[in-house]
Amino acid sequence: MRLGFLGIGRIATSVIKGLCTSSIEDVTIHISPRNEENSKSLAAAFPNVHRLESNQEVLDNSDYIFIALPASNAVEVLKGLKFRNDHNVVSFIAFLKYDALAHAVEPAKKVGRAIPLPTVEKHNCPIPVFKSDKTVVQILEHIGKPIVIEDETELHAIWTLTGLIAPFFDLCGTLSDWAKTKGVNPEVANPYILDMYCSLASPSPQGGTPNFDGLKEEATTPKGMNEQALKMIQSEEAHEVYRNALEAIMSRFDD
Repeated sequence: MRLGFLGIGRIATSVIKGLCTSSIEDVTIHISPRNEENSKSLAAAFPNVHRLESNQEVLDNSDYIFIALPASNAVEVLKGLKFRNDHNVVSFIAFLKYDALAHAVEPAKKVGRAIPLPTVEKHNCPIPVFKSDKTVVQILEHIGKPIVIEDETELHAIWTLTGLIAPFFDLCGTLSDWAKTKGVNPEVANPYILDMYCSLASPSPQGGTPNFDGLKEEATTPKGMNEQALKMIQSEEAHEVYRNALEAIMSRFDD
């Protein structure tokens, strides 16, 4: 199986590392020279990763093409390349819609979109996929949990949620800073904060769709700490800031 990557930024690098440390077999990965530091590092680290001289050379030597180019010039770059009819294309670009993508990679017939996060490097990541075929889904199963999305607007809403990753870590930093003012060493506070949230976010033994209202109720003891904090945060309508941020990000998909 010959995989090709156009653009070697943070996400593509994580996907490649995830694949190279997974159980997938008989895979050769061709990568573009873009981002010299990342591409040379990957080629040096993994014997099945080959840094080629150009994007076109990647296309000529690959069957599955994963696109992680900057959105600002992705269409221009793609239209300057010669795709084959049998190429299977997957885009990781948020603001490049399906129709524009499909047009830019003609005459390729198999075209899809996917949302990997950096955690694919650890094989621990939900990966929404849109219009990708079963073979692509099987590839992605080696680095995460593919979730098939049927509607592109739904895909954009899911993609929008990924815009709150940095705010989450910013919140964790605020909690750590507060703990430090109370004499808690960051070497203690930081792992605890992440481990606490990870443990809360672990899938329930019963499986199924998480009921956030039910989980909130379970965590809220009358006159307890969680009830006190919840009432204060709700009275300030603090979560509306997150809703407003999501609406602003989602609107960019309509530009």
